[in-house]
Amino acid sequence: MATIKLQTPAKLSPLTRPFTYSDLHLDLEYSYTVNNGLLQEKEIKDIVVDYDLGAIRNSIVNMFTTIPGQKILNPFFGLNLVQYLFEPCDEYTAQIIGQSIKDGITTYEPRVTLTKIRVIAQPEDSSYEITLLINVPTLSNTSFELTGTLSNSGFYINN
Repeated sequence: MATIKLQTPAKLSPLTRPFTYSDLHLDLEYSYTVNNGLLQEKEIKDIVVDYDLGAIRNSIVNMFTTIPGQKILNPFFGLNLVQYLFEPCDEYTAQIIGQSIKDGITTYEPRVTLTKIRVIAQPEDSSYEITLLINVPTLSNTSFELTGTLSNSGFYINN
């Protein structure tokens, strides 16, 4: 007859994380470590992950670059900003784009408060410069700015 005896710690310590939010890095890069072997070769550890503000930034960029209907499990997710590129490039269209961004972020990113939206029409390039000032209440009211350009080739982050 065999006897198996398991030893467990008397009290398990709670898992503490140094971050609140995490998300995959948008470029899907690998994270490497150097092993302790003689040759000091790089080993793939895992896919790069962004935390807290980086994760929230990824979520917002993902919203800008997704057209509703592209995400199968959430078909309403995303902003269809491309539709405005075929409208006259003026202040009126810029206001409509700003309202669309405000509605999308309010609906799909509850972790943030949108403090300021600035959409500037650039008729000579048929593009719009978009600046967002975003506050994250759950991260000690940390704020960050996100700047991008919407043009006929899509939406691109400047910072």
